[in-house]
Amino acid sequence: MGYICIYVLVSGHAKKPTKYLIMINIDQLRKDCIRLFFCETINDSIDLLDVYSEFLFRTVIHNHKDPTYSKADADAKMVIQMMLTKTLHLKNVVSGFSYKGNDGTILDKIIDPTIVASSIRNIYETVGMFNLIYRFCKTEDEKTILYNLWVHSGLQYRQRFESIIRTKESAEKLEDERKQIRQCVKNIESTSLFKQLNDKDQKKIHTRLKEKEYLVMFENNKVSFLHWQELTKVIGVRNGLLDNIYTYFSLYSHPSNVSVFQFANMFSKDDKSFLQLTNINLKYYFCLTSVFIADYIHLSPKVLETFESLSLRDQIVINFHNTYLRDQTYSINDAHKVLD
Repeated sequence: MGYICIYVLVSGHAKKPTKYLIMINIDQLRKDCIRLFFCETINDSIDLLDVYSEFLFRTVIHNHKDPTYSKADADAKMVIQMMLTKTLHLKNVVSGFSYKGNDGTILDKIIDPTIVASSIRNIYETVGMFNLIYRFCKTEDEKTILYNLWVHSGLQYRQRFESIIRTKESAEKLEDERKQIRQCVKNIESTSLFKQLNDKDQKKIHTRLKEKEYLVMFENNKVSFLHWQELTKVIGVRNGLLDNIYTYFSLYSHPSNVSVFQFANMFSKDDKSFLQLTNINLKYYFCLTSVFIADYIHLSPKVLETFESLSLRDQIVINFHNTYLRDQTYSINDAHKVLD
């Protein structure tokens, strides 16, 4: 049975994490990691959800005052808070529910995989958006254009509420957002990158503005439209791992006939396939959220210290799901090497 001694950072309420020397049983560490690599049971997956919840919570608490130098990066801090609440909500859903009617009839405890899938589809979109704007962009001009397209899209959709405005405050808010919309367009058009685009590619940007969309990418000063499914390539997912994943989750997020007839077969007393399907869906959550964590640390390197205040097991497990989906060039740190 092998042991190693390492220093670990333990973050409490102090301003700086405390460094401790601890002895680790490598065989037990490897066993614990393998269990959370594969999560063969719902209980394993709930344990792993706790790992993600703890890191996201620590980051929100310990890094919320880290300086930011742009509105875009300030918004990124809000995204990690959203990822925390999405994770905690997902854990609540996976814990299952039951019901007792007024006549005493009882619905046994179940989990609804369609709700789990719908939540993970939202997480997929969040992770894809974050990567596209905050990591995939190769220049500040690209980031400026993508970020302003994103802001413009949301504000334009809010303009649809004009017909239900009843108060002066709401009308003033609407007008203020119109000014922001115009400023987004100015911010885009004032970048050197936009000015260097030919007429055709400038029109593509204006098309995205008109359509209230923001999924574009730049290659050699050329603009390409993207679809949500194509973000797997942008994120760096290996070929074959998430093919058609967006379509898969969309089938459950919308009231498709497929979602209905599959629902009918999920809750057999003899089979309980809802447990297996939920566990399969959670594996996508783990990979996607690990990608987000790696990308967030890439954007905000100070968060690496918070990440390394986790137990060695938790660091290895989070990073495993990130590098499994992509490759070692995206690795958060080298904690996994203690298992070699």
